[in-house]
Amino acid sequence: MGTGEYPTLRRQGNLRHAHVIAFLSDLHANLEALEVALNDLDQQGVEHLVCLGDVIGYGASPREVVELVMKRFETCLQGNHDAALLDDQDAFGFNERALTAIDWTRRALDPEKEEHWPLWDWLGSLVPSMALDIPGAEVVHIVHASPREPLTEYLMPNLAADGERVLANFQAAEHRLTFFGHTHHPGFFVEGEPYQRAAAVDNRLELDPNKRYLINVGSVGQPRDGDPRLAYALFDGKSVEWRRLSYAHETASQRIQKAGLPESLAARLLVGR
Repeated sequence: MGTGEYPTLRRQGNLRHAHVIAFLSDLHANLEALEVALNDLDQQGVEHLVCLGDVIGYGASPREVVELVMKRFETCLQGNHDAALLDDQDAFGFNERALTAIDWTRRALDPEKEEHWPLWDWLGSLVPSMALDIPGAEVVHIVHASPREPLTEYLMPNLAADGERVLANFQAAEHRLTFFGHTHHPGFFVEGEPYQRAAAVDNRLELDPNKRYLINVGSVGQPRDGDPRLAYALFDGKSVEWRRLSYAHETASQRIQKAGLPESLAARLLVGR
């Protein structure tokens, strides 16, 4: 699907008196990681939190994580795992362990229980793409996966800058800056240049006002860049800073095992792959 096929899902989000915005993505029901990220944000006094989707999936704490996001975040997008929970048709292409995690999550958030109805209503209200109006800064495009296919397309670090996928996504981007998640690899594309990993620029990017960017904020709940520390990004209108924080990933891994979820989902938290 292209962005043009989501006409009913397009919205404008507005933040109030924002100075610094925190973009978090791919929480994947990892309570241990999310709590550390939120504590870090509280210590910095960052109040404006935006989630780029995949609140659930893979991890062992879907209810707790959904409730925290509902309470703490001003804006949240729908990710492909969130969509798959709501409709099996959106699980097309999922591997066996991802499907197993979705089925487990659906049981954990039993929709027959009235106490869970607000969680399902909230998840069902999410959309995968949005223009975000930030006071004192330019409007930015936020998507879960990509501007062209906001729910499912992978903008991987190894894509060529002059390849069809990257070129098409810069063309589909509604604004100069697009923030996305989905691949769990923090870094960015500058139009016309190869992908740069956040670590290669010391986790800080000074934005050139004359250039266009696709910026991956990384994953809080399941990093995949070889670093098991959680990742999220701060945006102040002129720069992006990625935060990398250690958390009790051994505990999160053990809880996945105890829940009976696939062993590989527990193991990958230990190595960030």
